[in-house]
Amino acid sequence: MTFLTANILIVEDDELNRELLKRRLEADNHKVCSVSTGTKALEQLEKEKFDFILLDIMLPDIDGVTLLEKIKSDLKLESTHVIMVTANSEREMVLKCIDSGAIDYFIKPYSISLVKLRIWRYLKNSTKQLSDEEFSHSKILLVDDQELNRDVLAHRLIKSGYEITSVTNGYEAITVLQKENFDLILLDIMMPDISGIDVLKNIRSGTKHSNTPVIMITALEDVQTVDECIEAGADDYIMKPLNTTLLKLRIASCLQLRKCVNV
Repeated sequence: MTFLTANILIVEDDELNRELLKRRLEADNHKVCSVSTGTKALEQLEKEKFDFILLDIMLPDIDGVTLLEKIKSDLKLESTHVIMVTANSEREMVLKCIDSGAIDYFIKPYSISLVKLRIWRYLKNSTKQLSDEEFSHSKILLVDDQELNRDVLAHRLIKSGYEITSVTNGYEAITVLQKENFDLILLDIMMPDISGIDVLKNIRSGTKHSNTPVIMITALEDVQTVDECIEAGADDYIMKPLNTTLLKLRIASCLQLRKCVNV
């Protein structure tokens, strides 16, 4: 994967997290500036134009949502793309950030590999704000061994216009993928017969779906598992319990990139 580069501002009061993220992004040749407060962020934004802002919600002087609203109300800054970073996974907070103009939302602890992947995808997509309505009627394969999870998620996605095929295990998924075409795959990691990561590796091993976007779904919180999925070829990763707003953003982003690549 060839990485496009961006000018990025990190706003994070935790020095260790801030500097680690800065170094990892710079390793991909991004230009990165990091600050510890909202006030310093506003001062930096007066001096320099940024493509992305990675914005922590819990800051010592200005809360991140207020800062986001201030950025989006400034005509000089409204085109700057803001990604929120927080430990708060409540649906109301996610919706508030997205409604206020954020293009994405990371929940701590997060994988820096996943941050880099999403930034690359937004750059590839020309960083447009995406809507699931644009990709309604896309065909999605949902792979989850838990019937309740599967039925609830399928119902929500069907309401958004997606065409959903559901299967209960990894082997069934592999069989269906040999017969049918899909635009995207939602793949649970923890399944009784074969793990989602092994199914992912099978998909990426030269099958007709080797380039189909795959979003991993799991209750596992460790960053190492996220990194293993990215290394195996996952396009994204989302935690259970699922936040439907975030999932729709992930789906739209993956489908938009697929559309760009296929043009």
